[in-house]
Amino acid sequence: MMMHRRSALSLVAMALSAVAQAGPDGRGADLVVMNADVYTAAPGASRAEAFAVRDGRFVAVGRSSDVMQWVSQGTRVVDARGATVTPGFIDGHAHLTGNAPRVAGVDLSYVVEKSAWLELVAEADKRLPDGDWMTGGYWDHTLSDGRYPDRKMLDAVVPDRPVFLTHIDGHYAWANTRALQLAGVTASSAVPPGGEIVLDPTTGEPTGILLEGAMSLVQRVIPERDSARRRAGLLEMRRYANSLGITGLHQMGGLEDHLHLIEGGDTTLRIWYGGYLRRDAGEGLDEAVEALRREREDIARRGAARGMTDTLGPVLALGYVKLFNDGVLSARTAVLLEDYADRHGWRGEYITSPGGLKHAVAKINAAGIPVAVHSIGDAAVRASLDAFEAARAAPPPLPNRIEHVEVVTPADIKRFRALGVVASMQPNHCTNAIGYVPARLGPARSGDAYVWRSMLSAGVPLVFGSDYPTSPLSPLVQIADAMFRSSPFGLEGGAAWFPQQALGFEEALLAFTRTPAAVTAWADEIGSIETGKWADFVVLSGRVPTPIDPSFRSLSVSATFFAGRQVYARPGP
Repeated sequence: MMMHRRSALSLVAMALSAVAQAGPDGRGADLVVMNADVYTAAPGASRAEAFAVRDGRFVAVGRSSDVMQWVSQGTRVVDARGATVTPGFIDGHAHLTGNAPRVAGVDLSYVVEKSAWLELVAEADKRLPDGDWMTGGYWDHTLSDGRYPDRKMLDAVVPDRPVFLTHIDGHYAWANTRALQLAGVTASSAVPPGGEIVLDPTTGEPTGILLEGAMSLVQRVIPERDSARRRAGLLEMRRYANSLGITGLHQMGGLEDHLHLIEGGDTTLRIWYGGYLRRDAGEGLDEAVEALRREREDIARRGAARGMTDTLGPVLALGYVKLFNDGVLSARTAVLLEDYADRHGWRGEYITSPGGLKHAVAKINAAGIPVAVHSIGDAAVRASLDAFEAARAAPPPLPNRIEHVEVVTPADIKRFRALGVVASMQPNHCTNAIGYVPARLGPARSGDAYVWRSMLSAGVPLVFGSDYPTSPLSPLVQIADAMFRSSPFGLEGGAAWFPQQALGFEEALLAFTRTPAAVTAWADEIGSIETGKWADFVVLSGRVPTPIDPSFRSLSVSATFFAGRQVYARPGP
């Protein structure tokens, strides 16, 4: 690893003198990367050792000896010294905003012990301004004793400040007494369909745990952070994403702030935005869909106003609409075809009924907009496929998709392919769920969970993402989870869980590069290292091992380039 570290540091700093003539057209490249282990993600030519970049695009890809003809006076030449280079990573499902726990509130993700949660909460309380709510969270009780925390634990640490901390899967939350009081939440409060205020069996009072729609009872009274703080936080989160090799996101939420940064004159991420079907103003479905269509046109107009597409390529578009029809397995709110193995007589409850989903999908698709449905349980996945099948008479120009797909029957996997539906999945959700999914599903159904290999074998387009902040934003962490399928916390003895569903490196890489590009309008412009495409690429700290072994986990990002411009360099020692 010391050799890898030295070569990566040299790579970031190295610029060689011109050693050859200009390119075939008489004009040299701006940048040449040579002696690299290049995974191009291009069909038919997946490996190379060098490439040249000019005016933000790849102009040559192949052997170092051939690409060197693009070097002229002023060309920056980088000797990768054998390090792996990949296309820029595209996260297929993320919620990257200026309210992320990394920059606002408290981050409890990957912290096992509840006592450590409370220590971090106490530290956050000291640094937050007086009067601010404490948000964030991303705690996971399944890593320790498997029992929900309660409001009294928070009250003991932060009695006066309202605290509302979301679970790592984003479908339930933990609030202190002050937050419940400010929101007027009691045991008798009305709850939206699919939601629940968890009550203490002894006292009958709220415990502070709010499931699904019940979260909105508190969320609606949390003051919005002012735009300046939010946008500063988003800028910091964009830099963080670049440091992980991310150059593109299929993003949900935070649209105005992303637009603001683009209209400010610069960007280092491409955003394929997922809008929400807003009907809170009382308008009907037709009016809500028409509002979405107008929003898509407005985004296109505002995004093009700066003229960035000529120099940076596509940077923002409303690409699809996000809908929900169930919850999550950890809280038993995902909808299953059969009873939960650990809760007899319960299969979950739909957030959007199958009939309502069919109606909404048909309207949205008819407007020329694809739909992405959050569906985790096998019954919810089937209902989404049914909705897409019912809407086939007026298909959108780009494919519909199902988000998460954590449990699916073999018969429905075939329907994905037949209907042209994209499977958008998150590898770390699998490795994080090893501790509780077997209990939820039982041995007979556990093999239907997180079936990446089955999806690829059936010819289904497979897109990977993080669903940040419900799991680590790092694509390298997610790719490792896709390859090894083992718990980061040593559950099941650290063994691979249903290893027959694991993927190889190149397969997982495609799900983070070319495939998430291919399901957008930008398929011909990004997603692989190919002549003519925008030069988004990542230089790793060393070479991906062949065959793959656990040393892969020690690799990191040394440099990230966006449209040929370096937007991240790992700090020196």
